[in-house]
Amino acid sequence: MKIWILSTILFLLSTVGFSQNIMEALQLKRNLIGEYLIGELMATDTIVDLRNGYYEEYHSFGVGDKTMLQQAAIFRNQDGSSTLGISITEYDFVCFFDKTNFYEIPKSSDTIHMLTTNDALPDLTVRDLVTDTIVSVLNTYLPKLQGGYLDATDTIDKLLSEVYHVAYILPRHGTNLTATLMVCDYIPTNEISIRAEDWAIIENDFLSIELKYDRKRKRFTKP
Repeated sequence: MKIWILSTILFLLSTVGFSQNIMEALQLKRNLIGEYLIGELMATDTIVDLRNGYYEEYHSFGVGDKTMLQQAAIFRNQDGSSTLGISITEYDFVCFFDKTNFYEIPKSSDTIHMLTTNDALPDLTVRDLVTDTIVSVLNTYLPKLQGGYLDATDTIDKLLSEVYHVAYILPRHGTNLTATLMVCDYIPTNEISIRAEDWAIIENDFLSIELKYDRKRKRFTKP
């Protein structure tokens, strides 16, 4: 059955005048590369926007409160190929974290291959998205963590990597990719007490930047 489904998909994708949509691109990825394992949370709602080449699954905890589980978007390239971006949120029973991958589908639409991070994204680190205020606040707690949760020689950069990681939000409209940070609260929950006003800064005062998609180079660039 799986072989029949894949054959049908590839036939449709190769039909003259056929414009590949987000669902077909996702199915091609699942059949040729494999499925994503989302984690413990199950989707409560799904958005399928064929016109804009966008797909989304999320878990709703209530009105105005949702956790994104999977996003996918298609970016059309100048040479007729497409780039498929897939971003998933995973949960390791401690924190949520983002995993984003990009795949190139040639103009023939008969195969797909994964792009490396360097192929698709500019060099971007947690340091690029935290403010001086955040660094100052975390520096006050660094000595309490050194020689315990952290090694005695660990610096602020190590602490930043324990609290944050870079996450990407795929666009439903347009082609700009948003780079931001996800926060892990393991340290204040399990290791040391952090004042509420300091945690509010840590949790909210980081930056987000828009990465522009270059259709010719088939990659995102910093503004």
